[in-house]
Amino acid sequence: MTTNLRISLTILSVGFGIEGASELASFASKGSFQPGPNLLFVLPAAMTLVGLLFVWFGRHEWNVTHHDRVKSAHAVFGLSLLGGVVAGAVVGALVVFPGWGTPLWASLLFGAAVGSLVLGTFVTYVLLVFHLVARPSQAVLIASIAWALFISVLVANSFSDHLGAIVSLAVHRSFTIPSFLSSIDTLTSYLFVSYFLLLGAYVEAHHTVFKGREVPAAAPPVAEAGPPA
Repeated sequence: MTTNLRISLTILSVGFGIEGASELASFASKGSFQPGPNLLFVLPAAMTLVGLLFVWFGRHEWNVTHHDRVKSAHAVFGLSLLGGVVAGAVVGALVVFPGWGTPLWASLLFGAAVGSLVLGTFVTYVLLVFHLVARPSQAVLIASIAWALFISVLVANSFSDHLGAIVSLAVHRSFTIPSFLSSIDTLTSYLFVSYFLLLGAYVEAHHTVFKGREVPAAAPPVAEAGPPA
């Protein structure tokens, strides 16, 4: 049975469709369309977490290959979340120690942490299904990571350049939306390409799981020849 895996793939696929559509709308409107803190923004992230939970709950359904892939995917996802923690820690440290200013190492570390948070999520998606699809779809998955890597570098660089402004907002406990987020939103809107590439590959993964993939049986032990009668 692959019930939990199929539910997980469905949840993640719907999330890709929603997120890809919202990013495409933002791209088409040149950043004027912003989903904001509503369901269109929160739902994809929530569906991703729920999808990963179903993968974990269905771990008894895995064969050895899928078990190893999912274990790696969870490890990458954990590291990407760690990137978010590191980014927050950098801002917190600069707030607590204002005498440091905004040193270059802090800007680089902050940007790298944010970039790893963005990229790590896409790597997680790819690791979950890479072994379930044929070579053409594997190429599509690699393309989705390559594009996400390119965008995440741009996003990381932008956040790095604005670390001083972010620290200033934290110091003054300001909840206003900084103007530089508009340019970052424009950059992230290009991720619609990766989301739709993932969606296409996940459709094939659905088909593979629905058909069922046989696990190669272990070779029977070779009986030792007995002594001649």
